[in-house]
Amino acid sequence: MKNRLALRISQIAHPISLLVGFLAYSLFAILEPVKAGWTLAGTLLLGILPLILWNEYHRRTGRYTNFDVSLRKQRYSLYLWMLFLGTVVFVFLWLSDQPRSVRTGGLVLLQLLLVSFLLNFRIKVSLHLAIAAYISIALSPINLSLAGALIGFLPLIAWSRWQLGRHRITELVVGAILGLICGFQLLWLSP
Repeated sequence: MKNRLALRISQIAHPISLLVGFLAYSLFAILEPVKAGWTLAGTLLLGILPLILWNEYHRRTGRYTNFDVSLRKQRYSLYLWMLFLGTVVFVFLWLSDQPRSVRTGGLVLLQLLLVSFLLNFRIKVSLHLAIAAYISIALSPINLSLAGALIGFLPLIAWSRWQLGRHRITELVVGAILGLICGFQLLWLSP
């Protein structure tokens, strides 16, 4: 029972799911609908879809034990792919003349991935918590109630990752702290 609940929470709070939801909500909140639509479509096609296909291909061929890429040694190739895709998306955001807050959000997220990659040489950062914490702070200027709800959900995400045996406590704490730092950095850098 506990594992099924933990798995459900972990699936709901998957970094890809949270990023897609955050992108859709925030882009349509700050951009006019047409620009928000094609910006979201471009980000999904250039970043999210290739990431999903990469993870699924590597899971099916046995290079990754699961879609979450829970083994630290397996994450090196994942991080390199995410950094490449993040750079492609950032260039897209820059060339498509997005507002400063959108470009900054992409750049800070890219930084979060780079720091996670570097930390991966010593510790497997919880990307579930890092992305959730980052988004919870990044959402605050757009919808404070939603941001607060996501912050309140962070302990449940941490519990789910621990319950499933995917992370140790230190990996969860480091993920949450990294996400919060990057989220506050975004607030500080955005106009």
